[in-house]
Amino acid sequence: MSLRRRILLGFVVIAAVLVVTNVALSGTFRSFLLERVDQQLADVSSRPVFRGDPRGRPGERPQDRPGETVSEYYIAFVDPATGAYTPVSSALDTGATPPPRIDAEAVARHTASNAEDARPFTAQSQSGTGRWRLIVVESGPGNRTAVVGISLNELQATLRRVRFVQAAGTLAVLLALGIVSWWMLRLGVHPLEDMATTADAIAAGDMSRRVQHPSEVTEAGRLGVAINSMLERIEEAFRAREASEERVRRFAADASHELRTPLTSIQGYTELWRAGALSSKPKLADAMRRMEQESHRMAALVEDLLVLARLDQGRPLDRGPVRLDLIAHDGVRDALAVEPDRPISITAQPVVVQGDDGRLRQIVANLLSNARVHTPAGTPVRVSVTSTNEGASRTARLEVADDGPGLAPEAAAKVFERFYRADQSRARAAGGSGLGLSIVAAAAEAHGGRATVHSGPGQGTRFVIDLPADESASDSETFHRNGGHGDGEAREPGPINKEFR
Repeated sequence: MSLRRRILLGFVVIAAVLVVTNVALSGTFRSFLLERVDQQLADVSSRPVFRGDPRGRPGERPQDRPGETVSEYYIAFVDPATGAYTPVSSALDTGATPPPRIDAEAVARHTASNAEDARPFTAQSQSGTGRWRLIVVESGPGNRTAVVGISLNELQATLRRVRFVQAAGTLAVLLALGIVSWWMLRLGVHPLEDMATTADAIAAGDMSRRVQHPSEVTEAGRLGVAINSMLERIEEAFRAREASEERVRRFAADASHELRTPLTSIQGYTELWRAGALSSKPKLADAMRRMEQESHRMAALVEDLLVLARLDQGRPLDRGPVRLDLIAHDGVRDALAVEPDRPISITAQPVVVQGDDGRLRQIVANLLSNARVHTPAGTPVRVSVTSTNEGASRTARLEVADDGPGLAPEAAAKVFERFYRADQSRARAAGGSGLGLSIVAAAAEAHGGRATVHSGPGQGTRFVIDLPADESASDSETFHRNGGHGDGEAREPGPINKEFR
């Protein structure tokens, strides 16, 4: 059963209880008043107030007969010989309150010898809708039968007023209950219906829908806020999953394309050899040289793919205290060995990080290789290693900057994506696969850091790697872990230091 039906059913039950309670209270109050009237009649009938001549003249009112009692009670005697009723006292017999209609059979049934044993009964007025409460006792001279009654007009009027008050109170309670029920439905049920409608729309595929909640103070409002927060996270998760699936599809397509190129070359040379086109030794040697180059290129690509796969799987790194500044010096040495004419300057402070020595060297090597491949020959490159304080922790920062042509904003936003090339033709001619900077970003994240790029057309490019610094290890211990043979100064560049600009 829905909450709306439960509230409506509760409303009906409360209304029924109120009606039954009012009926019971009205009946109880009427019985109480009748008991009071019956007690008054019993008190009156037990007193010696029945005197005077019972034989009044027909048509004569009691107040016209001297000696008769004027009272609010109706008093009449029954003539035993004729059975006629003679009223002897009634101040109410004025026409506005007609006397009771006395039934001989009812009188006979309810006659008692004394007031204590009397059984009161109700009779109609002789005219109109009035009612009388009567008691019949054998009293008076000669044990005559006396009928004593009192009008129930005031009792009926009192009951009508009480019932009017009860009805008005019941209607007021039901009205208030209806308003409260409507308010509860509006604040509780309607938002839940909206949530159900929104959930159906989301289940149908509309992930942009949100729950409309009236106020965060109510339970429904807080539920709406929680659902909206959950929906936002679900939508973000769906977007992330779609983006991840798209990256995987693009990665698989790019990897297949990259692997197909060297495989196609190798396959072509083997087909030429099988067809006899490489019969001479010079041609065969040249074909073998090209096949070897393509196999090396394919092996390097596969190795890069394996590195990215391991980093994506979150495999634990071979962590330990490592001198990042010494790794940067070694990387600069290697770059100068490959391209001695390129001016490369380095400024490095002694900084220790907890990381994998091989992966950190790969970060430096890939950044310097990227600068060498994507900038004209002779373009200066600057390398720096510093440490900064960010709150209560220290951060090791590696920067590799060049004065090359720079990157457009859209290229800078995608530079860490896998297989992305800002200059497709030049990168392929240089043998690049588009995975070097992806490995840099993945390795930085695996070390708890991040990789960022700052570039603009004609402004050069600056890559920044931020890693958590480690202050727990001593410099000498770290130096030995990096393969040194003395203190930290022994690892500084030696004869090649003159190339640092």
